[in-house]
Amino acid sequence: MRRFLMKSLVGSGLVLGALTLNAQQYNPQQYPPRSDYSRYDRDNWRSMLVSRVRSDLDDAQSRTIPFSGDRWRIARAKESLGEFQRDMNSGNYDRGALDRAIMATQRVVDAGRLPYRSQERLRDDVNRLRNMQSRLDNGA
Repeated sequence: MRRFLMKSLVGSGLVLGALTLNAQQYNPQQYPPRSDYSRYDRDNWRSMLVSRVRSDLDDAQSRTIPFSGDRWRIARAKESLGEFQRDMNSGNYDRGALDRAIMATQRVVDAGRLPYRSQERLRDDVNRLRNMQSRLDNGA
């Protein structure tokens, strides 16, 4: 009896250990890396940044209540970002359009009604847009 009890305890311990190890396994699809900001391609780093900001705005919009002020602010930010992108794609850098896009995105962040992760992503996006603005102003 004692031998059977010992074998069952060791066996169940091994099974429990295997289950907890499987639970610790990293799932790369759960949190994809956001390091594509740092991989600047000479020709389309601007469009990559703008598309990432648009993607983050889309994500934030999907997490807000329909017909709310948040949705309106996000729609305005996406519209301003689209105006800047159209100008940039045509070869014209319009500082005013970029200023409007930055301010509209900043208003979305300042409202403070978004989930924390969405707010942090948009705050990072605003900082990256400002960095892009300073690079473009300096001729980069």
